Amino acid sequence: MKRYQYLDVARGFGLLLVIISHSCGLSRFLINYYIPLFFVVSGYIYKEGRSYKENIEHKAKRLLIPYFGYSAVLLAVYVLMGRTLAETKASAFGILYSRYCLYDTTVVKDNVYLFTVANGAMWYLTAFFAASLVYHLVIDRCLSDRKFLIGTLIVLTAITMALADIPVLLPWSIDLACVGTIFMIAGTLLGRAQFFEKKWNIPLIAAVFVIYILTSCFDPGINMSIREYGIYGAFSVPFFIIVGLTGSLLCIWFGKLIENTAPGRFIAYVGKNTIFLLAFHIFALEVVERIASKFIAIPVPGGAVVPFVLYHALRITAAVLGCLAFSEILNRLKKRLRRKTG
Repeated sequence: MKRYQYLDVARGFGLLLVIISHSCGLSRFLINYYIPLFFVVSGYIYKEGRSYKENIEHKAKRLLIPYFGYSAVLLAVYVLMGRTLAETKASAFGILYSRYCLYDTTVVKDNVYLFTVANGAMWYLTAFFAASLVYHLVIDRCLSDRKFLIGTLIVLTAITMALADIPVLLPWSIDLACVGTIFMIAGTLLGRAQFFEKKWNIPLIAAVFVIYILTSCFDPGINMSIREYGIYGAFSVPFFIIVGLTGSLLCIWFGKLIENTAPGRFIAYVGKNTIFLLAFHIFALEVVERIASKFIAIPVPGGAVVPFVLYHALRITAAVLGCLAFSEILNRLKKRLRRKTG
């Protein structure tokens, strides 16, 4: 299967935005689309010819083994750091439930927070797996039957809207599976049309940019991880889909623009290590902050701008490079083991 460098760049750029937002926050115009982006990219590179069982087994190996393996590592680290048995049990339940918190944050003020071992970003792995269960069930027929495609998109949107305002966030982001499938189907349709292989269309890019900005302004308050589609509840879902798709298009175009530059190649390398960085970047950020706090007063939001920006730039750089170094070591160990066993 052909590997598109610009998709790795887009994925890496999206992941860097995730890490930056977890370190110091970002404008909503930069973060509204970064989770839908990963669904769109996955759909774009969909490979036909596998059975449903083969596709799900492949996704389970790629997503669930790292999810539970890396979660176990983080849980063990926090136990060694002094977590009580009760805290460890709560963290283990959070890993099994795989959601940042238990309740809709707009409904329940005294929430139950489940990801307590620096694993808050790993909800995406189980969310993507849940969406894949639906996506692989419908995608082949969607590609061959336009009426079925349209009907499927309508049904998926309706289900997403129906689940948008329930008070509980469902385990493994089951309530996000349908909207995740919509983004994956959109990515697959773009891939079949070789959309990003075509010549640059500046008027189209400008139009997509305007739509993204206007829709983001009209429907703020997006946070897919906790099922917040915007300020209009269930009626925000269509606007969220537009924001997710247009933002993803812009990010992938940006990836194509810089793919052959030095920064582009580095960001592509980040994109190729998505799962490891997703799993460990919060822990790495915490480690850097603990070390830094022993030597300096940590700059706070609202204080002096220059120290705040410099500190978080260094914190993010150290966390990313540290994770990449460990990922590289792990990959080399895996290769050696394969050679010995092969």
